[in-house]
Amino acid sequence: MSLAIVWKIWKHRNKIVFSNGVVDDVEIFAMAQVNAWQWTKTGRQKVHFSFSDWCLNPRECLVQLR
Repeated sequence: MSLAIVWKIWKHRNKIVFSNGVVDDVEIFAMAQVNAWQWTKTGRQKVHFSFSDWCLNPRECLVQLR
């Protein structure tokens, strides 16, 4: 999950530097949540939690994967 956050910060930083973007903390956090959820679900058939479950309690969702 931390990799998703770092990845989104890096991409947002590049948007600011190379495309004259504006710092948007809410966008960074929201997109990091989306990326982490997508990466968690990719290639796993036993994932039975929704994105809203992931946003509300990601730790519990990760425990389900074990």
